[in-house]
Amino acid sequence: MLSACSSGARTLAGSEKDAVLAYAEPMTTTLLDGLLAGDYTAFATDFDESMRKGLDEKAFADLRSTLETHLGAFQSREINAVLESGNYFIVVYRLRFEKDDNVTMRLVLTKTEPHLVSGLWFDSKELRKR
Repeated sequence: MLSACSSGARTLAGSEKDAVLAYAEPMTTTLLDGLLAGDYTAFATDFDESMRKGLDEKAFADLRSTLETHLGAFQSREINAVLESGNYFIVVYRLRFEKDDNVTMRLVLTKTEPHLVSGLWFDSKELRKR
């Protein structure tokens, strides 16, 4: 749950950014809705094979528990940046929770279709305290 480094990444803007967000935003909604509902199947809908292996149902339950315990209730999200790095796009979100209104979530997506989630990190001052 540590923040991923995105050195060497290129920030996307305009139509390039919009094109990525056209599929990234629905994927993010499904992922967060599944996380909040405790529904692993929904949460992992768009995961690639390595994500399914690395973030299985037990890891999902642990992640959910950690977020609830240390951050409280989810409140909102906003897009901070859309980046391109090698074979991936990275969407950086700012999430607001009850106990921390500055949580960074990095969603890493494959460039090739079908676009799949191949990385997910959460970072915040509250999570680093644990």
